[in-house]
Amino acid sequence: MKNLLATILLLFLTTSMFAQEKRLEQVNETTYKAFIYDENGELNQRGLYILVDGNLRAHGTWKDSFGTTAYFDTGRLVWIKPNGQRKYTNQEIELHRLRNKVKRLEESLTSL
Repeated sequence: MKNLLATILLLFLTTSMFAQEKRLEQVNETTYKAFIYDENGELNQRGLYILVDGNLRAHGTWKDSFGTTAYFDTGRLVWIKPNGQRKYTNQEIELHRLRNKVKRLEESLTSL
């Protein structure tokens, strides 16, 4: 599960870094539809942004071309569901991160 969560987060959250183009379509004064295309021009991710204090924050349901779905609440990841797998909540992901951090700290202490 450790590797699965890391892979899921890495894939979904960094895909836009490798995307060639992000298109925003204004829905209303504070909401924008986002379409993120890969280097081949194919749609890779789609979702919504909302404007909060002058910054765009992911909001609502986001989907990618691999079948992963995630839900954001004003920029905070609430849950993520990889294609064909169960849904992982933000609390589960944060708990996993903290466990890994504690493990690394324990390993550092034992090597002193």
